[in-house]
Amino acid sequence: MDLVRSLYGLTWLGLLLGIGVQLHYWPIRDLRLLPLYLAFALLFLLALRQGPKRAPRVLVHALGAYLLFEAWRSGEAYWGAGFWSPALYLLAAFAYPLPWALGAGAFWGGLLVLLPLLAGRDTGFPYGHYALSQPILLALTLLLARFRELYGQVRFWREQALTCPLTGLPNRRALEMALEREAARVERGERPFALVLLDLDDFKRVNDERGHQEGDRVLRRVAGYLKAHVRQGDLVGRWGGEEFAILLPATDPLGAERLAERLREGLAALGVTASFGVALYRGDLGELFLRADQALYRAKALGKNRVARASEPDTPPP
Repeated sequence: MDLVRSLYGLTWLGLLLGIGVQLHYWPIRDLRLLPLYLAFALLFLLALRQGPKRAPRVLVHALGAYLLFEAWRSGEAYWGAGFWSPALYLLAAFAYPLPWALGAGAFWGGLLVLLPLLAGRDTGFPYGHYALSQPILLALTLLLARFRELYGQVRFWREQALTCPLTGLPNRRALEMALEREAARVERGERPFALVLLDLDDFKRVNDERGHQEGDRVLRRVAGYLKAHVRQGDLVGRWGGEEFAILLPATDPLGAERLAERLREGLAALGVTASFGVALYRGDLGELFLRADQALYRAKALGKNRVARASEPDTPPP
């Protein structure tokens, strides 16, 4: 967000500097034009007050009219306005959906191209370059905007496909992908990772006695707590229903068990109990899920609200 604010501020600074350069090379000699400059200043201030999201809709027309005015005032140097036309087309792309952006850009760009002809300016060099550059700049700008729009759609659907809409946590598919990546790291020689599965105790009774809205609230509360109390680099996701999973990179079984115990105590303090199953990756993800799940159900069988660890080859069952 800080970068966006910085770029937004830089855009306005560039606009002011551009106007200053224009006035330096073509100073105002006719004082009757001062009210027009005041009007443009008010339009730019109005756009500034709209904020980054709404400003382009005001600014695209204010800038279009200003460039047209400066092209007219500059006489035979009308082509100088063409240097700023890409900013105009980008504003149109940000302000409107693609068909309307094309219309707004073509309207102001067309006027910039037609002005020298209507005003009887010298249409030798550089008019040909000037006229040809405008539709090309408009087309490239809108093409870029279209790619940006498509990328945003792909990113949205990808995030939807990998995120639990209720809790905002990664869903089961996202967790499986993360586990596959972590397994690949282990195969390259990094330390093994641990998986923690946890299931809320007696959650069905919450839904039956207090309603599904209260059940959803509990799930969101648990998700927020888990996300806030794991270590940096750990990944919490919703495995399904009232079951959550935590991926602990480069963690031994004892460290994973201790973390699970801290989480269990923290949830209990919130009035929510859960059973935990802990397992260490040993080269097979399918076996990892099975062993963590078996440990979880052993915790349930032992009375719930506890942590159970899957037995390792050299470790007796806890």
